[in-house]
Amino acid sequence: MRRTALLLGAALLSSLLAAPPALAAPADKTAAPAVKAAAPVVKTGTPAVRTAVAKVKARPAKQSGACPTTVGFSAVVAAKGRGTVRYRWVRGDGSKGAIKSFRVNGTRKVVVTDRQTFDRTTSGWQAVEILGRKGLSAKGRFSVACAGPVEVWDGAHPLPAEPGRPLVAAADVAAGPATYRGACPTAVTFTGTVQVSRTPAKVGYQWIDSSTGEGRPESLYFAAGGPRTRQVTLPLSVGSSTGGWKAIRILNAGGRDSGRATYQVTCSSTPTTPPPTTPPPTTPPPTTPPPTTPPPTTPPPTTPPPTTPPPTTPPPTTPPPTTPPPTTPPPTTPPPSEPPAQKPVPQIVDVTPGDYEGSCLEPVSYQATGRIALPASPARKVTYWWVLDGVKWAPQTVDFPAGDQPRTRDVSATWSLDSGRNGTHTLGLATEGGPGEPVEREFAFTCVDEGGDAKLTVEYMLTSHFTGQCDGSFSLRADAMVVTDREADVKYRLVVDGRPGMLRTATLKPGIRSRIGDFWYSNTRSSGSGVVRLEILNHNRPAKQEPYTWTCAQPDPSPGTVQITEIESVGYYGDCVADPYLTAFGEFKAPAGTEVSYHWVIDGQAGQTFTHKIPEGGVLGIQAFSWSRPARTDGTVKIEVLNHNKPTAQTTYPIRCEK
Repeated sequence: MRRTALLLGAALLSSLLAAPPALAAPADKTAAPAVKAAAPVVKTGTPAVRTAVAKVKARPAKQSGACPTTVGFSAVVAAKGRGTVRYRWVRGDGSKGAIKSFRVNGTRKVVVTDRQTFDRTTSGWQAVEILGRKGLSAKGRFSVACAGPVEVWDGAHPLPAEPGRPLVAAADVAAGPATYRGACPTAVTFTGTVQVSRTPAKVGYQWIDSSTGEGRPESLYFAAGGPRTRQVTLPLSVGSSTGGWKAIRILNAGGRDSGRATYQVTCSSTPTTPPPTTPPPTTPPPTTPPPTTPPPTTPPPTTPPPTTPPPTTPPPTTPPPTTPPPTTPPPTTPPPSEPPAQKPVPQIVDVTPGDYEGSCLEPVSYQATGRIALPASPARKVTYWWVLDGVKWAPQTVDFPAGDQPRTRDVSATWSLDSGRNGTHTLGLATEGGPGEPVEREFAFTCVDEGGDAKLTVEYMLTSHFTGQCDGSFSLRADAMVVTDREADVKYRLVVDGRPGMLRTATLKPGIRSRIGDFWYSNTRSSGSGVVRLEILNHNRPAKQEPYTWTCAQPDPSPGTVQITEIESVGYYGDCVADPYLTAFGEFKAPAGTEVSYHWVIDGQAGQTFTHKIPEGGVLGIQAFSWSRPARTDGTVKIEVLNHNKPTAQTTYPIRCEK
């Protein structure tokens, strides 16, 4: 048995802990009306704008303390030329931020930023990708060491009252619904709970989004003697299948940030015909009285009243009027009434990425921010809705508290466009009782064809077979060995049980067997199996699909000093012209600072003994030497701890040779 290439899992697994957003479900490809269509274009020649990225930093680069916490990222993009620069943040966990852009006409330097929330010990990096240019910028590296368990401050865990002491503020966020499958457009509402240790207090906060980063700073006021808890909401209208998370960052010194509130939307259908885009009718207060028949403008009698004493004969049965009726119609001023309700005024603040021109191998995600302004008024609910290409989305409501000053509330929307949606699109935002027509913003969407194909061949695939404790999220992965007939930039993704993951890229060289792959997270609590597919989306588009499994083991009711919380083998599926080449992973849990001595046992043969110290956080990931399997049959892999309580864990690994 041949073994090569040791890779300790401490660094590998810690970097994997920076979880990417949940795998997004496929975007629905429904043709929308009112789109000015355009054909894909092919870009050639020198870019109109030259760019360079410098000063990529994480702040703070290293931190330890209470979690959740946030890390900010910044870089300087220098551009020269005339045109639009499109960029996004790429993260070490494989996830990517929203595509953003800025215009340049001459020379310009722009500081670009991002911020992410972390609720576990982790390390990683972020870099800037300029769309249309190969490669990434330098990396801004960071590490987060969480001291103790994650703190949660919600309704069930109130922040202790500390009157007379420095202010402490804490936040928690919940998504409702966290998971949705059904017709779209739909909505997800994020409810933030902000607590303070004393009143009066002013708390600054901002929303953090997995894709777009940090939002605008906002403030909350807590009156003296009033409640120490307030809630804020952020509604998100969703037009396409998507997923991600939102969190709240407290801007006050010593603030305690919220954790990630994750959400997943899977759209089964979208409307195919546009309903009216005008708001529902409302009944304003009357400005004129109801129509009536005006009285005559001259008195009924045609003769003037007598000037001599009346006759002695009995008067007529209908005496003449003693005074003539008015000669002018009654006034048209309405009776006093309550002042009309103040009109909510909508505004579209931002559409990201705005005008887009680039690759459409995967759907391009869009995000929009709207702002609704309301003059001073009593507390009120305002109904609003988005309109995309003439299709009215489901109405939502936003709460405005009572105020003697004008107020604004932000609302947001997200959707995606694919290669079938080339053209000019129109986004609108309307409010009930507001302007008669939605405010609108146009944006262009242009897909660029990528020419030139290499011949790619997938030789084999490796998939996870996990055994361990399923009391939290655990990572799984799949890799493939690929060869190419010439140098090729490939774009690929995993599709796990029908759900596509993030788009990845790699550069392959001819004559070199290259391994590409990705990982994902599972939160299941019971054993099961699934299917993972690796798809290359350009060139000749090869793909391969194989099974993966997970077996949930019950925690030891009387654990010793060291626990083996998981052991993960990989299954081999594919060409067995060469001996299958495999590896395995494991995880220890023990008090920080504990020295653990162990070895791997592969197919009954014990390997080299290693000793490692458990890091802060109490968890250590390990990986075995890779080994070959000349027998081309299933085998076994085992971890044996040689000190303390000497736990062991064993599993099998499958090999399936294909012609």
